[in-house]
Amino acid sequence: MTSIYPSSTSTSSAASSAKLLRISGMASGIDTDAVVKSMVSNYQAKIDKANGAKQTLQWQQEGYREIIKGIKGLQDYFDPLSTKYMLSGKSFNINTAASDNSSIVSATSGSTAKSGTYKVNVSKLAEQAKIEGDSNNSLVTVTDLSKWKIGEKLDFGVINGSIILSETSSSMSDLVVDINKQIANSSSLNGKISASYINDGTTTNYIKFTKATSTADDIVLSSTGATTISDITSFASDLTINSGISSSSLLNSLGFANGPIDFKLINGTTSSDVKLTVDASSTVQDLMDQVNSVTGGEIAMNVDDTTGKISFQSKKYGSISSIKITDVSASNNVISKFNILTTTNTGKDAIVAITAPGQSLATTTTQSSNKFTTNGVDYNLVSTGIANLTVSSNSDTVVTNMKKFVEDYNTIISTINTKLTEKKDKDYAPLTDEQRTSMSETQITTWETKAKVGILRKDDYLSSLLTQLRGTLYSPVYSSYDSTSTGTGKVSLSFGSFGTGSIGIETSEDVTDGGKLVIKDEVKLKNAIENNMDDFKKLFIGTSSSDLDTNKAYIGSKQYNEDGIFKRMDNIMRDYVASPGLGKDGTYTLSGYMNIFINKQYDFSSSGSAGKNTLPDQVYSKTLSVTKFQTQLANAQTRYYAKFTALEKAMSTLNSQQSALTSMLGTSS
Repeated sequence: MTSIYPSSTSTSSAASSAKLLRISGMASGIDTDAVVKSMVSNYQAKIDKANGAKQTLQWQQEGYREIIKGIKGLQDYFDPLSTKYMLSGKSFNINTAASDNSSIVSATSGSTAKSGTYKVNVSKLAEQAKIEGDSNNSLVTVTDLSKWKIGEKLDFGVINGSIILSETSSSMSDLVVDINKQIANSSSLNGKISASYINDGTTTNYIKFTKATSTADDIVLSSTGATTISDITSFASDLTINSGISSSSLLNSLGFANGPIDFKLINGTTSSDVKLTVDASSTVQDLMDQVNSVTGGEIAMNVDDTTGKISFQSKKYGSISSIKITDVSASNNVISKFNILTTTNTGKDAIVAITAPGQSLATTTTQSSNKFTTNGVDYNLVSTGIANLTVSSNSDTVVTNMKKFVEDYNTIISTINTKLTEKKDKDYAPLTDEQRTSMSETQITTWETKAKVGILRKDDYLSSLLTQLRGTLYSPVYSSYDSTSTGTGKVSLSFGSFGTGSIGIETSEDVTDGGKLVIKDEVKLKNAIENNMDDFKKLFIGTSSSDLDTNKAYIGSKQYNEDGIFKRMDNIMRDYVASPGLGKDGTYTLSGYMNIFINKQYDFSSSGSAGKNTLPDQVYSKTLSVTKFQTQLANAQTRYYAKFTALEKAMSTLNSQQSALTSMLGTSS
């Protein structure tokens, strides 16, 4: 909030008064200061009165802001970003879902789901459209130990090191021990590479060579000595030559020449041109980033560090997704460099058979995603197999949420009602500066606490807000409102404790409570939640589809009558204190009747009469009045002190003349 007030110091007249030579009543015997103070007391009284009025206005601002903070807290129930949010169906959901095998399927349940056990048979998961290259891995696979003889020499390419096997191994784990022993004895390989035996629990056993530093080039295995390169190639099923592709691999090392890479990725009907200029520092990651950028994340390029496979896959799942790759440039051909065998692919749908509670036959559904909703249950498929989901109904959570809202609603209603009804004690007015000088800090605090009581008594804004909030409770809620037809489209549930359809919540019978809410019949409340949830949601969070005529008030409109109680409260609070989440400190100035009245200053004129009478305008006007009265006081003091100064000078001159005359006559005074 921007507020510009003139300084409360006096004007140039006051400044000149301060510099005026003031002569005490030495000649006249008059207490000049006391007399002048008495003569200007009427001006000081005006200053004190204006300062008191200004202080009262500022206290009113403080009081309003504290109430606004409370209202903003209650608005958390209507703020989608708040954990208290209650304007969505989720806040009224009484169902929970539990899976007996979450490794196959998990689920959450909406309020419309039928309670009971659901049998879920996942025969197929949804898959993304995906094209990938042939395996280009970093694994040396061994199935025939007879191929690894004593004296076998293995060269590790540009690492410039080699080993010669020294033992005949009866197992692959023994072979790895021998290989690592030879690596440790090699000055060129020790600390740069290591071998490990991997047994994945299936028929695949292999030896994995791992580089110790990221600066080492890709490992290339060859053989000399006891066997020839052709000998190793001849048992390719036993030995897979390593290329070690990873995201950090240089594109040059994969056969790409310096210059442009240019290819198209087609996602459904959308074609994206992927272009990258290769240089000595370009990596696979650079190409991956470029793919993500030009496709907007709809196609992702990945590299499997274990298998060395490059893949392109769509973001979307199911048969609705498809992907195609086409090379544009003849050189730096992506399809051949990455060994891509199939250049088009379509995703696959999930196939699930669900047997609902009370049903003997399953309903098979085909879904384009592994996450989908049917009959109020949100499914998350994880793997194929059979699992059971149990949906249970429990109204306790909704009842607890309603109790918490009632508690917070009553707190702000109590605060507003207290401010509206507390009486002002006229014996406690704002203190003047002179009064403060004679009091301790504790006495000042005690006094001002009593002086602040009653400053918002019968306030129009607060009275109107309280009345409108109460009105939201007892005005019927309609599914479809027609002002010409009595009772048409009423929701079957209603606020109160008596009569058919009542939900057991009503306002307090104690009139001094000011309209606090009371959950009088919790059994009725639970029954309404458990047996008529649709109408319960309409009663509280229903939203009208009708447009509001901007020339008419919201209250009483078709929209108002079709909105639920919480929706009505939300709209009313927005009118007074702006949208949820805005101005939680109570100083917002852009919207909300109360916000603007309390915080918005329109008047910056020199007269203080050009505003819209908001509290800041009124404070500004009082500030100008104080300044004006201070100037008048200072000018009056100047005039009076000037006259008394002249009197003192005249009396002094007279006394001097009398003394001289007496001396000349030889007489004593």
